[in-house]
Amino acid sequence: MSLSVRAVVLGISALLALGVAHAQDEAVQKLVGRWEGKVDVREAPEHTLIVRSLRLVGNQWLADIDYGPNGTEPSHLEARIERQGEKTTLSFAISTTRKVDLQLLSERELRGLLKISDASGSWVPRRMILHKTSDKP
Repeated sequence: MSLSVRAVVLGISALLALGVAHAQDEAVQKLVGRWEGKVDVREAPEHTLIVRSLRLVGNQWLADIDYGPNGTEPSHLEARIERQGEKTTLSFAISTTRKVDLQLLSERELRGLLKISDASGSWVPRRMILHKTSDKP
């Protein structure tokens, strides 16, 4: 293969990779904003998730978030974002005994689980639904 053909192949490969990265950027960017909703626990208050910013570290998307029940000071946390095909998920640990896994179902809805560790070390899942109330953090 000649040098000019290699250059063209490399150029096309780079553009295709940038196109895929840009498409992933758009899907991931939909997470930024304020989300509010309920955890399926009796008498649980509404919860708020604020996705403040996103960053790409190597191949891993990370988000700076604030999360907590309404009426309390939210915890500042870091979340991992995974992209598999059309699915975008956001996962974060609240503590060593509580973690959250959410999937972006639409531009305005996140669904998933709050997992709570019980005394035996098993995880007890509680359903969670959050709706986007603002595109700005």
